[in-house]
Amino acid sequence: MRRTSCLPLLFALCIACAATDDEDASGGSSTTAETDASTSSATTPGDGDGDADGGNTTSGTSTTSGDGDTTTPGETSVGTDDDGDDSTGEGGELRPGPDFRVTGPHTVQSQNGQYAIKPGCNMQYTRFLPDGVAPGGTVILAHGFQGNRGSMAGWAQHIASWGLEVVTPDLCHATAMDSNHAQNGVDLIALRQHLSIDEVVYAGYSAGGLAAFLATSNDTAATAVLGLDMVDNSNLGVGAAANVSVPAHNVVAEPAMCNSSANGVAVFNAAAQGRVVRVTEADHCDFQNPGDFFCGFCSAPNPNFDTAAIKATIIGLSTGFLLWQTQADLTGQQWWFDGGHWFETLASDGIVTGL
Repeated sequence: MRRTSCLPLLFALCIACAATDDEDASGGSSTTAETDASTSSATTPGDGDGDADGGNTTSGTSTTSGDGDTTTPGETSVGTDDDGDDSTGEGGELRPGPDFRVTGPHTVQSQNGQYAIKPGCNMQYTRFLPDGVAPGGTVILAHGFQGNRGSMAGWAQHIASWGLEVVTPDLCHATAMDSNHAQNGVDLIALRQHLSIDEVVYAGYSAGGLAAFLATSNDTAATAVLGLDMVDNSNLGVGAAANVSVPAHNVVAEPAMCNSSANGVAVFNAAAQGRVVRVTEADHCDFQNPGDFFCGFCSAPNPNFDTAAIKATIIGLSTGFLLWQTQADLTGQQWWFDGGHWFETLASDGIVTGL
C-alpha cells in the first residue's frame, strides 16, 4: 500500500490556484531570438532511464502498418507479413500488437535547447530522439502546474524508445506567480513552429494537458492530443472542445482534490473524437515520471494495484495512442477500445475502465 501524505494542504492550495485563476488569455507570442545550445546523451533500454516498466526490453522492431488503411474503434490494422497479407493468425483473428508497457527497441538521444519568446519567456526544452532511425512522428509533451520538463523525462524516453521524437518544454506560465494556461497553449504552437515541425501530437500532464488541448484547438498542424490526467481551468478546455476535431484521448486518475475531481473528463468527452480511460487506483502523482516533491502530496492508497503496475498501464496507453496517431504503429488502437486485445487484457484485470 502506498503511504498517504499527512500534509496535503500546501499542494492543494497550489492545485486550487491552477484550477481557479482567471488570468487574461488573449495575448499572443512573438519570437525575438533563438539560442542553439544543444547537448546530447544516449540512453539504452533497461539502463535506468526512469521508465515505469523497470527497464524491461523488447527485441526487434515495433509492428507498423504502411498500407494507409484507416480503422474504426474496436478494429485494428496490424501491418503486413512479408508476403503482403494482413498480419492475422489462424482463423483470421488480428494478432496482438507489441506490449508498449515495456521499453521499445531503440536507444534514445537527448538534446537540450532554448527558444526566446516574448514577453519574458526563454523556453528551455529537451528533444528525445530514437537513435539511428528517422522518427515516426513528433510529440510535444508538457509538464504540469508548478512543475518542469524533468517530470516528463521518463515518459519521453520511453515513448522515444518506440521510434517517436518527443519534445519536453519548460512552460513559461505555469507557476503560482505566473499562471496563464491559454498563453502556454500559444507558446506550444510557437515552439512547434520554431522547430519546423509540420505535424504534431500535443500531449500534457495536468495543467500541461490543458495547454496541449488549447494548442490543439488553435493549430491546424495538430493531428491529435493526449491528456495525462488533464485538469481544466475556468472552463477553458470545455470552451475550446468544439474546436478540437482531431482524436482527443485522456488517461485519468481517480477523482480527487489534486485533479479537481477529474474535471478533464468532461473536456475530452466534449471533443468530437474524444475518449477517456481511467486507470484504477491511479492518483495524480502517478502521471509524472519521475515524481517531484509537491506531487507526493497527491498520493493515495492503492490496495489492489501497486505503483509499478499503475504507471506501466499509463505509459502503455499513452505510447499506444501516440504510435497509432502518428501512424507509426496502428496496433496502438488495441489499447483504447472494447474488443482491442490490450484494452480487453487490462479491463479483464480491472485496471482500466472506459468513461
